[in-house]
Amino acid sequence: MIINKQVCVGCGRCQPYCPVGAIVYEDLKSMVVQDVCYECGTCLRSEICPVDAILESPHVYDYPRALRKYFSDPTSTHAVTGIQGRGTEESKTNDVTHRVGWGEVGIGIEVGRPTIGTKLQDIQQITRALARSGIFEIEPNNPVYSMIKDLDTGDLKPELLDERVLSAIIEIQVKQERLPYVLRTIKKVAGEIESVFSLDVFTLVDSGLKIPQEVLDAIEAEGFTWQPNAKINMGLGRACE
Repeated sequence: MIINKQVCVGCGRCQPYCPVGAIVYEDLKSMVVQDVCYECGTCLRSEICPVDAILESPHVYDYPRALRKYFSDPTSTHAVTGIQGRGTEESKTNDVTHRVGWGEVGIGIEVGRPTIGTKLQDIQQITRALARSGIFEIEPNNPVYSMIKDLDTGDLKPELLDERVLSAIIEIQVKQERLPYVLRTIKKVAGEIESVFSLDVFTLVDSGLKIPQEVLDAIEAEGFTWQPNAKINMGLGRACE
């Protein structure tokens, strides 16, 4: 994002709308610190500027900076996956995609949050830890997959490491019996990154809507607390015959 200094009246109304504090005063005008800006577009969508001085940067879609917008602007469609909102539907559409089957678990590692964000170096810390542990089942349709240079090491493409995003989701899919090992790996790497993350575990439920006890036991055994959360997409389903 940029602010046209020739138009800006220096009222400062836009500054509280930036979730990462990238809008500052300079010479009694507001300006965007480009290295701090995540290209989320919140300031522009707020329509708070009385003189329309807030503009999208002409370089917002330049590689690799475009990743900031794809992962941070919920209205942006990711160039690789064609999906809005961090470029992935996670496992919310599993009823029709069947990405996670019986005896399997899907794991989503949601790194960063508004006001905190994350550097892609943090993402690399996690993908490296997964690779070192022999966990290579990163979801190919996840946008993080396209950023990885070497699946054997978990290294991201070097030109991406200085970029930052509000949030990104790493998705993996493993057999149910490997869940404890994966949780142990994620718990260990948690102390190595500078951002925050939440952990999602996706699983099918039986006809009584019960979560498999083996999954719950694995989560608790590794010292995690869990909270059930069902995600239902209205209108998504199999076509009636």
